[in-house]
Amino acid sequence: MQIKILILILLIVSIPSVHAIENSRWLLTISGFDKLEFGTEKLAGGLNIEWKTLLEFSVRKGQFKVGTGKAEFIGDITGFSRPAEMFDCQLMNGTFSNRNGMSFSTPHLRYKSFPVTGRVIGNTIQLNPFLEYPGNYYAVLYRCKTANDLGAFWIDRSPRVARELSKRQNTITKLDEGIYQAEIKEVKSIPPGPEIEMQLIDGLKFSVTEQFGLRKLEYTLKRIIQD
Repeated sequence: MQIKILILILLIVSIPSVHAIENSRWLLTISGFDKLEFGTEKLAGGLNIEWKTLLEFSVRKGQFKVGTGKAEFIGDITGFSRPAEMFDCQLMNGTFSNRNGMSFSTPHLRYKSFPVTGRVIGNTIQLNPFLEYPGNYYAVLYRCKTANDLGAFWIDRSPRVARELSKRQNTITKLDEGIYQAEIKEVKSIPPGPEIEMQLIDGLKFSVTEQFGLRKLEYTLKRIIQD
């Protein structure tokens, strides 16, 4: 499904000059925080993952000239437990196979760099990152385990499919010597989508929290060079 982000600025503190738009270089930063979980609303374990997508592009004489994109994980991928100390969750090394049958080591990020096209319409920029279907995503494998007797309830009630759109979850569960354990492989898409549209305003910033509060996004647009 095509995702289009349309930013309507109702209160504009400062409007960039015509010259600044005609000849400038810009950087759009998309900072993301994901909480991947296996469990129920009150009983779950999983991973905290931070990542960043950078889209850099130039405008010359009011026309889009060239753009590049890159994505990366930020910091360490850490485990969490709900409630605290109920689960021990750790990132694991593993393998991931895409729809074409190619295998990669996890954690895996599909596109670390990619081209970006676009066009300028007045004070608005339309960006079209070149990301083949289904876009950019990452794949991770992690293990959660507990010796608490609630582990039986946790494994029995935890969903076997993701509650979110744009995420796939596969799980293997077992009970071994009193330890309840789940190994979870998740694949989750990350922005940008096929098209982003926003006004060219230096310092423009806005945040988005997706359904269930499991993902938080922050968009920041900055003019980095003015000719």
